[in-house]
Amino acid sequence: MRNKLLCLLLLIYVFSTHNIIAQFAEPILVQENTTKITNIAFADINNDNLKDIIVTKKVESTTISYFLNLGDLNFSEENVILSGSSLVTNFVTGDFNNDGWIDIVSIGDNENSVRIHFNINSTFISQTIDTFPFFESDISASDIDNDGDLDFIAIGGTTFKVFYNDGSANFTQQTVSGPQDNLEDFFDITIADIDNDGYQDIITSGANTSVYKNTNGIITYDSTRSSAVNNGTNLMVKLIDLDNDGDLDLLSQSNSNSFGINWKENDGNGNFINSHVIDPNPYSVESVAVKDFDDDGDKDILISDNFDLYIYNNDSFGNFSTPSIIHDNNLSINTVYSDDLDDDGDYDIIWSADLSIQLNNTTLGLDKYPYNNNVNIYPNPISDKINIFTETPGKCTIYNFRGQIIKKDIILNSGYNTIEINDQSQGYIIKVEANNKISYKKILSN
Repeated sequence: MRNKLLCLLLLIYVFSTHNIIAQFAEPILVQENTTKITNIAFADINNDNLKDIIVTKKVESTTISYFLNLGDLNFSEENVILSGSSLVTNFVTGDFNNDGWIDIVSIGDNENSVRIHFNINSTFISQTIDTFPFFESDISASDIDNDGDLDFIAIGGTTFKVFYNDGSANFTQQTVSGPQDNLEDFFDITIADIDNDGYQDIITSGANTSVYKNTNGIITYDSTRSSAVNNGTNLMVKLIDLDNDGDLDLLSQSNSNSFGINWKENDGNGNFINSHVIDPNPYSVESVAVKDFDDDGDKDILISDNFDLYIYNNDSFGNFSTPSIIHDNNLSINTVYSDDLDDDGDYDIIWSADLSIQLNNTTLGLDKYPYNNNVNIYPNPISDKINIFTETPGKCTIYNFRGQIIKKDIILNSGYNTIEINDQSQGYIIKVEANNKISYKKILSN
């Protein structure tokens, strides 16, 4: 009974004293002099099962490019997809022609073009799909008509278009009318099924925040829902479940100091109610990423504000902490993106200036993973060696109590394995992946 109480108290200590600033490792540089990056994404360009970095740069001679992932967080030199005196502001990735290779659709160059860049064995061939005038613009992809292929939506200026895919990247267009077609000034877009009818709806921001209903693949302006979310000019919108009730809430950033960064609850039927202010007066939000950064089962918010990185932690009910600073080295970070870059189960971050990665060293929530009875980890406590018995081959990762990785992806043979640990930590979290199961065990040091 005494040992069980000790383990419980230790678990509370580990997770209650974790410092959010120390949660992220020191930056890993990918490329210098990248202040003009406007968008970042991760996608497997060359089909080697490693996600590569794709970026756009505004007002530079190289406007769309990528860095191949060579493994172990090493990346190749920059590979250019599109060059010239362009003003590409955004792009979206996906296999639009269903040939098994990730393509790119971009918007915003000096010709006001929407272009698709077909990926043919890692070589890109560009084709203009449409042109229309815009200053700021955005683009997003989803299966709008539920026919099994990837469509996309492009907004810019006063124009909102849906591009329906026939499955071979031949597109037909629908121009969507909004509340004030000549005054819309679109800026951001988010796509998700807000009313659980199986079709992806759309919300845009700009001069207005507007909801567009998807009815059997046809997009129309929804005046009733729009009237409930319109807080004036919004620079950012995202649909995401922030209060863990199973539906998608609306996160936005208003230029009004009375709202700032805020979110509205979804009532489960696609109606947005009860506004909640997260930060009434952020200085200047350039970019936002929303992920479960501390692996506690809810979505946290990461922002680039005045070119520094901050995080707001969620208490699982949509109540957010005051922002904690992650990075403030005066580098003009205007774009931030998040994905699991090292395949350890948590969300890392990558930012624009200089293009760099920061790994997330959060210790994963142990209660999510039942212990695998086919694995035995001993002794406890340990001195400098740990023994792991597993009935099937697998791999092991070892964390200290600060959430930092001590050893990663150690190969385990079936049977007995001995691992040396030359570290001065007070204890460790041992993660074992074997027989399609994940096990965690807390081990103390002598």
